[in-house]
Amino acid sequence: MNLKNRCLSLLVKSLSFPKIKTSAPSRILAVSTTALGDTLWTMPALESLRKSFPEAYLAILTSHIGLEVVENNPWTDASYLMQKSFNLWHHLRGQFDTIILFHASQRITLPLCATLGAAKIVGTKGMNKGLDHLLTDSVLYSGQHEIDRRLALVEKIGGKAHSKKLSFFFKPEEKKIFTGCWIALHPGAADRYKCWPVEHFATLGNALKKEFPCNILITGNVRERSLMQELAAQIPGSHLADDSLSLRSFAGLLSGVDLLICNDSGPFHLACAVNTPAIGIYSPTHPSRCGPLICPSAITVFKPRTCQPCLGRQCQQPFCLLQIGPNEVLQKALQHLKQKTLY
Repeated sequence: MNLKNRCLSLLVKSLSFPKIKTSAPSRILAVSTTALGDTLWTMPALESLRKSFPEAYLAILTSHIGLEVVENNPWTDASYLMQKSFNLWHHLRGQFDTIILFHASQRITLPLCATLGAAKIVGTKGMNKGLDHLLTDSVLYSGQHEIDRRLALVEKIGGKAHSKKLSFFFKPEEKKIFTGCWIALHPGAADRYKCWPVEHFATLGNALKKEFPCNILITGNVRERSLMQELAAQIPGSHLADDSLSLRSFAGLLSGVDLLICNDSGPFHLACAVNTPAIGIYSPTHPSRCGPLICPSAITVFKPRTCQPCLGRQCQQPFCLLQIGPNEVLQKALQHLKQKTLY
């Protein structure tokens, strides 16, 4: 055990709290403090928890972006922002008998949960930064899809998997309406090694405009502004989306386009959640684990990784993505648009 984990384990012992025991879960805290896609994958688990334990109090501890994802959902009773704060710890302590750790980026999250007094702390074995011993119950990861991994944790506490479909709950004013055919290209991703070359996106966008009258909308966030501008410069007549939109405004934007083409990234899963047709470009990640699961309007273009071992986030030149050419994605897009009677 490394020094950080030893210190955190000692802290947990010093902050021990009487366990809240119950025969069945009655106050449940779901924990998902990571990024967009990870929180969207948690939505079927939240729905399943609500339907499995309709009388239970169900809250979620999540990230800033997670708060926007779960806003307006019909399943949770409360939402809390994960932060290193005594006030948060003091407020949550003694409130829950069951905690389910779906996914957490911060090392402190599980130790925090272990000091809240829950009789059950459930998580996936081997995915807790060396702190599995703080779980009371664990499920072995078997390489299944991330949605199924989360649902296995629901089943571990006696619940049932009621849904595998992603969801996002709009307020009426949040949806965007476009006139004509609009295709969104999203060239960025949180990780460089998941990014298809911008030149390929440009070739694809120009080919789409040549095939039929359509508007190309280039989307991204503030960190991706230069990438968006680089792509726009290579597609004459394209439109740049506002890169400062909130997540919910961006979701409303996606709900109005006819097709999204993007990398393996949060926007692909967001498109699935808002029922927008989408094409995701995958390599080295595998769609069987992090692609669309129950989403007929979403398809993937996938090629296996070329390097063994894969460098992952250390990779600066993702050669595996060079296996996917613009024409292959174009044909998928045309096929997709024909099915939607847009072509």
